[in-house]
Amino acid sequence: MPTNWSDIVAEHGRMVFRVAFRVLGHAADAEDVAQEVFLEAVSQSHSDSIRNWGAYLRKLVVFRALDRRRQRRDAVPLDRTEFALTVASAHDEAVRRELAEQLRSLIASLPQREGAVFALRYFERLTNPEIAEILGVSVGAVAAAMHKVRAKLEAVLTTAAPGEKK
Repeated sequence: MPTNWSDIVAEHGRMVFRVAFRVLGHAADAEDVAQEVFLEAVSQSHSDSIRNWGAYLRKLVVFRALDRRRQRRDAVPLDRTEFALTVASAHDEAVRRELAEQLRSLIASLPQREGAVFALRYFERLTNPEIAEILGVSVGAVAAAMHKVRAKLEAVLTTAAPGEKK
């Protein structure tokens, strides 16, 4: 039985865009990534081999969105990022947005699995077992990747001071 792409797009299209937008922070880029994901799914899948379209598409979109973020020229390596550690001014919203962009850049600089685990955990609020199912890895591998990500982010956050260049 052929895959009904209209139904798959109707059911999962919003989720694919939402995930891409959360990772990228830009609607136009998220739309491009969503299109890429569905084109890749069409060209690489057979309906019999995909048991959970939601999980399959979520995995594709996280990887493609992180790839797109890595391609941007504004991606910042972990060891060169500055953070405003305290915010107590009228510019709170602007600072929040800048911090969100810095976080997205940091996540894009991580190895692929670590970036995907972080994005699924914190952008999509999935549990470790859900992430493990989507990525096709063990729950232990998810926990190990999350531990590595937290350690890297903590190192950056505790060593970077406002206005201080590394």
